[in-house]
Amino acid sequence: MESITKPVIGIVFCGFSDDRLFVPFSYIQAIEKSDGIPVIIPYLSDADSLSGYLSICDGFLFCGGDDITPELFGEELQTDHGTTDRKTDQFHLTLMQKVLDFHLPVLGICRGMQVLNLTLGGTIYQDLSLRNRNSFNHIQRSLDRSDPCHTVAFASHSLLYEICGNSCAVNSYHHQCVKTLGKHIKMTGITSDGVIESIESTGHTFAVGVQWHPECMYTNCEAMRRLFDQFVRKAAGAKHLSLPLSASLKL
Repeated sequence: MESITKPVIGIVFCGFSDDRLFVPFSYIQAIEKSDGIPVIIPYLSDADSLSGYLSICDGFLFCGGDDITPELFGEELQTDHGTTDRKTDQFHLTLMQKVLDFHLPVLGICRGMQVLNLTLGGTIYQDLSLRNRNSFNHIQRSLDRSDPCHTVAFASHSLLYEICGNSCAVNSYHHQCVKTLGKHIKMTGITSDGVIESIESTGHTFAVGVQWHPECMYTNCEAMRRLFDQFVRKAAGAKHLSLPLSASLKL
C-alpha cells in the first residue's frame, strides 16, 4: 500500500514565560485535525539548525503573543499597554523573512499577522486608541475564547472571501492592529470600525494573516476549519521545493 505523507507545519513559539517557551495546545490541535504534522519551532540562535527547519517544514504557522517592540518598526513607545520582548520579535521577523524568501505557505494569527505585515515593510498601531477614529473593544470578555465578538467583512476576489463568504463573526483578543500595509500586501477583511482584520500577500501563493484566533473557533466554526484545511493543503503542495540547507540567518 502506498503511504501518504502529511505536510509538516512548523508552529513558531509564541514567546517566553520565565525560562520556558510556550505554544497553546489549540494551535497544535488545529493543525493535527487539518491533517498536518505539527512541529514546534523553538527560539534558536544557531543559523544552521534553523535552516534545517526550513528544509523539513512545508509551511509555517506564526501564532499570537505579546506586542512587538516599536523600535523595530521605526517608532518610540507610545502606550503603557502590553509587554514586549525584543529577542522574540527579532527571531520572528527574521524567520518570517526567510519563509517568504523560500515561498513557503505561511499563516499568521493575531501577532503573527502583524509580523507578516511588518516583515514586508508595513507598520502597526501600538494601541487602538492611537487611531484617528474611535474603536470598539477588540479584547473580548467572554469566558469561552471560541465565542464570536464582532463581524469581519471580506473583500471579493480574496482567499478569505472564498473561505468565509461576505462576512464572518469572529473572536477578538488584540489591542494593536495594522496601520500601513506592507509591500505586496492587500487588505482582505475589515471591521465596522475600520480595523484591518485580514491581509494577504499578492507576491506569494499562500501568505495570509488574520487578526482573530481561528484556532480557538476550530471546533465550532466550519469557516475556521476551512481556513486551516486550505493552509495545510497549500503546504502539502510545496513539497517539491528544494531548500538549501546552507541558508544563512542572522539572529
